[in-house]
Amino acid sequence: MHFSQRFVFAGLIAAGIGLVPGFVSQNAFASDWLQFRGSDTTSSSSEVTPRPGDDSMQPAWEVATSGRGISSPIVIGDSVVVTSSGGEDERDLYIEAFSALDGSRLWLRTLHALGRPYTHPTSANASPSPASDGEKIVALFSSCDLVCLKTDGTPLWYRALAVDHPRTGNDVSMSSSPVILDDVIAVQLENQGDSFCSGIDLETGETLWTRPRPRRSGWATPIAVRLPDPAFVFQNADGIELVAARSGELLATLDISGSTTSSPTWAPPLLLVPGNGITAFNLREPSFPIAWENSRLKCRSVSPVVHNGQVIVNQGSVIAAADFTTGELTWKTRMRDVKSVWATPIATASGIYVVDQSGTITVVGEESDTGEVDVLGTAEFTGPMLATPAVSDGCIFLRSDRSLIKLAHSTASESKPAAD
Repeated sequence: MHFSQRFVFAGLIAAGIGLVPGFVSQNAFASDWLQFRGSDTTSSSSEVTPRPGDDSMQPAWEVATSGRGISSPIVIGDSVVVTSSGGEDERDLYIEAFSALDGSRLWLRTLHALGRPYTHPTSANASPSPASDGEKIVALFSSCDLVCLKTDGTPLWYRALAVDHPRTGNDVSMSSSPVILDDVIAVQLENQGDSFCSGIDLETGETLWTRPRPRRSGWATPIAVRLPDPAFVFQNADGIELVAARSGELLATLDISGSTTSSPTWAPPLLLVPGNGITAFNLREPSFPIAWENSRLKCRSVSPVVHNGQVIVNQGSVIAAADFTTGELTWKTRMRDVKSVWATPIATASGIYVVDQSGTITVVGEESDTGEVDVLGTAEFTGPMLATPAVSDGCIFLRSDRSLIKLAHSTASESKPAAD
């Protein structure tokens, strides 16, 4: 179905988008973290970040969000963008930006959900994480409401995807996040009703293509790859589909049962597929052969992390790593303070950060005296926390269900990227 510009802009009015004046600086000072699990989806950063034992593990600032949510923050220049939801049945939707420097609000945009907003109490309508190409922001909600804004908060277009797909929704949440590649947005909305994936034009909001998906609930986020042509990877228990970004043409299928909750990770040349452990496909070779498989690298509900030549998986209270090239297990450590984890860990030059749902942050890394990998320390924050943190300019941005928290070094000189 073709949507005119008039329809797309009229959607802004139908959704009841409200504007709160604000300002965002055009002088970016920090490295961007543009989507769920970072700009390259590996959940990895080379920067030195605060960790337990540092005074800087105390929040530099904490601000309340306009509603509740479990979506991850993203960082664009000197602003941190989050989504949240509230009001009756969480039909009030919020997209807002805060200053990375001091936590002051830069802008707030509101809209009203036109789709099905109902979710599990531990989840939220603001479950999918926003994404950006550095110039525009797209925010998707569990109610299948999709909005695009400039980075200064100016609304560009709005789509109520539930108008075309009224039976889309599940009682947990539609928490697969959007991704952007070459001015195309990919959404993956899998459920027991109208299950589909689509490519949507970033400039106009028009649907470029739609493909049906198996009619069962799934929460994995698609990822963007280049083969070398731009494509999206969609994963579920029935297998993997590689789809051309702009045309929607099916390029290939990989016959493997993937996870319905953990998302794949792309670290060229390998596509890491969580399922029965991890299967690594080489997408730079003809026919996409399997490079390695390791059934011991089970991911549970979080996604694989790639950092410093290792694949890292969180298995509840256990964290393990394998060699990225061979898949052979290199170390495993137990974390006694970790009980329930839904956030994918992040890895930096300072360690691996595991976020427990309760709000406990456990940092794992090499002990300076022995070289063995162990728990380096923990820090307590107010939960619940189900969102994957963001990293930028040596700072960590945590998201509880009702607040945004910045962890920063006490001096700017300590927050530079680690030396090679």
